[in-house]
Amino acid sequence: MNRKRPSLKRPNLEGATDIRRAAMDLLARREHSRLELVNKLLDRVENPTVLDTVLDQLIEDNLLSDQRFCEAYVYSRTNKGFGPVRIKAELRDRGVKPSLIENSLINDNTAWIENLNKVIIKKYGDISVNSLKELARQQRFLLHRGFTFEQIRQAIRLQSE
Repeated sequence: MNRKRPSLKRPNLEGATDIRRAAMDLLARREHSRLELVNKLLDRVENPTVLDTVLDQLIEDNLLSDQRFCEAYVYSRTNKGFGPVRIKAELRDRGVKPSLIENSLINDNTAWIENLNKVIIKKYGDISVNSLKELARQQRFLLHRGFTFEQIRQAIRLQSE
């Protein structure tokens, strides 16, 4: 029994209409930065200048917006318990301009500390730190999550009071 397996390779996008349709399909699922769309579509496009033209038109039509992507990304990652340092790095990796990142991140340190406290309670419960080894382990986890050392210090001090 020799069945043909469907090809996993996506078809090439030849014209501006095909490129626009593919970009719109991706944008219908979630917001994307321009760089993300370029990375996803570039290997399927025969003429990269057409891709740039289509993306410029999507920006002009307000269907593609790095600012909207940035705000949605910050909201999503904050709700998942990540801190400002990690979110900023991830946005830079996705090609978002530093000025947009700074405008989208919450500048209120108390909001980040509240978020950090939620992460601590979810991960460790209301257990107080009994040893320096445990404290160092928790701090490493929270630093990896993208919180600053000062935010971690304040949150742990609030937990111990």
